[in-house]
Amino acid sequence: MVNIVILSLVTDSDSFETTFNCVESYAKSELVTKIIVVESNKSFNNLGFKYNNKVQLIIPQEEFNYNRFLNIGKSNCTSDFIVFSNNDLVVEDDCIQQLYSQLLADDQLMSVCPIDRNWHRHTKTYLPTNNKLYTGYVSALHMFGCCYMLKKTIFDIIGDFDERFFFFYQDDDLATSLKRNNIKHGVLTSAKIKHKISKKPQPDGGEKFRYTNHNMVSQGDIYMGKWSKEEPFKSGGYSKFKSNYQK
Repeated sequence: MVNIVILSLVTDSDSFETTFNCVESYAKSELVTKIIVVESNKSFNNLGFKYNNKVQLIIPQEEFNYNRFLNIGKSNCTSDFIVFSNNDLVVEDDCIQQLYSQLLADDQLMSVCPIDRNWHRHTKTYLPTNNKLYTGYVSALHMFGCCYMLKKTIFDIIGDFDERFFFFYQDDDLATSLKRNNIKHGVLTSAKIKHKISKKPQPDGGEKFRYTNHNMVSQGDIYMGKWSKEEPFKSGGYSKFKSNYQK
């Protein structure tokens, strides 16, 4: 019914524990039939770590690319509903049920994010009501790249994830793709996660891309070139967001 795609980089027991806890939180849901872990460490199998029996482990041989690895995970999904997830979070007990039920009940809604009120602190101001769906496309307000559930048919409309975005602007590109195609997206404030649970920073396989100014600028240039006629929904755009929510 629901497949999960998790990007991971395991190099030691601490980083394995982070991904393991993430996997276990998803595996508790009866709706989850398969968890695809796309692992960046080519030597993972030599470390001796084991996951839940719901896990399909994939270790691509090519260099890490965030969207390419999401596409690899997606291509192995067999369900009509897919969650794309960082490895440094856990989902609350009914999070998957909440997201799934919301998508199932609304034919127009095709994409939905859960929320971490502590990590996404600004949402307390802009999205104040709990147990509500707020629709929109602002990255870091309605779209959180760390976790989102999509109807698989969405890719018939937007195509694969754009692999030019190897790390930065991935969620911005997705949000703008949804907006351009008039695809309804929202954040469900009753569906909760806990983000940044790791003992150490978890780079999701992209440690050498994370805070490199050149790479951030180059990805930004690609984004602006692609969506030059669109309002740029860059991270932090919520600061300009007005209280004109749609329900």
